[in-house]
Amino acid sequence: MQKIERWRIEELSLLLSEISSLLMKGDNSEWANVFSHFHDETKNIISKKEVDLDSLERLVRNIKNYFSMSHSIKDIFLWHEDSKEMEKANQDFYLVQSRLLNVLLELEELAIERIH
Repeated sequence: MQKIERWRIEELSLLLSEISSLLMKGDNSEWANVFSHFHDETKNIISKKEVDLDSLERLVRNIKNYFSMSHSIKDIFLWHEDSKEMEKANQDFYLVQSRLLNVLLELEELAIERIH
């Protein structure tokens, strides 16, 4: 397995924190807690001297599962009393989801050991 740069895991951590915050603001505290837990796991991985690649792979796989379940994160709609704020929150939410999914795919690709 290739070494994954710490900044990539930090990027994942930031996205998880952002998505958790958006979910909380959008009245989805249960989902926010799930992604907050994932954020905590990334912080734990980052805190180690050596990156635990098995833990990272497991985390990536677990997060990706939330995009493929029958009631996935893609089906969530954020609520706000102000319709303009709600529209912006949902637009931001979908952009962060897309960025998160791209980072997860990049991490998966980097985790594949290249044999020459």
